[in-house]
Amino acid sequence: MRQGSGQLPESAVKIWRIRLLDGNTRLGLDGKWISSGCFVVYENNELTMPIHPDLDLQATIRPGLDILANEIVIALKKRTRFYVNSAVYEPGLVIGLPEQDLLRYELGQVERCHAELGRYSFAAQDAYSDVSNVPRVIAREAPRSPVREMASGVGSGIIAFYRQWIDRACPAGENRNTYGETVTADVVALLAIMERVNLGKLVAESKFLEMPEAFVETGGDRQAMLHYIVRSDREQKVIELAENLAAHYDLEPARAVEVFEFMIAVTIDIEVDYLRLRIDEFSST
Repeated sequence: MRQGSGQLPESAVKIWRIRLLDGNTRLGLDGKWISSGCFVVYENNELTMPIHPDLDLQATIRPGLDILANEIVIALKKRTRFYVNSAVYEPGLVIGLPEQDLLRYELGQVERCHAELGRYSFAAQDAYSDVSNVPRVIAREAPRSPVREMASGVGSGIIAFYRQWIDRACPAGENRNTYGETVTADVVALLAIMERVNLGKLVAESKFLEMPEAFVETGGDRQAMLHYIVRSDREQKVIELAENLAAHYDLEPARAVEVFEFMIAVTIDIEVDYLRLRIDEFSST
């Protein structure tokens, strides 16, 4: 095995283009390659690239999903300790901002803090609020991402679902003394849900690099891509994990399952959108 360099064998050109079209490494039309910090090897007439750690399903993505599952269930359990407190979702509580509800206000404040620390400079992250004008306070370069920039645009849908879930899962009524604790629990849950579904970008990139030809051949057709995206056995394990965590943290399992089934559906939507982006990009080269 040797590090790839210079002119490639003609038989390897197609494989080279497919496997290394990742934004940082591209193939020139003359068969020469240009690399930006990628370690590339050529072995047995096939070109490969060591997987980016963030795209490793077994070592990084799935453990991350399991950690977020715990965080989400804990946050949901905390939220169910309070009344619905519908006033926090309606304008009128925020001093000086009569048209903004307390949840949106607090969510925006927390996301601005995270933006200052560079959270949303990572392409796999997404925010509910507009943080594009928030300057970072850490003196460092923006990290090189293994995934493409793509706003998932799922924030409003998540909040709408979550708000309906609150009405089903929490005791009816109001307690002004717990408005602060209520939105604090809401923000923690919503941020974890957003992070969890946007891991779909990393999953999609990993799958695309594994079988680019198959995805390109789908032409971006949703049903055709679902054949490669959906893993019923894996989804069942996610639901079982949700039930077990709910039982452990004394949350009604059916309520946890509702949230996790919703997250699975949203994650698939994000994967489809991301893969269409990659297919279009690949087809235009």
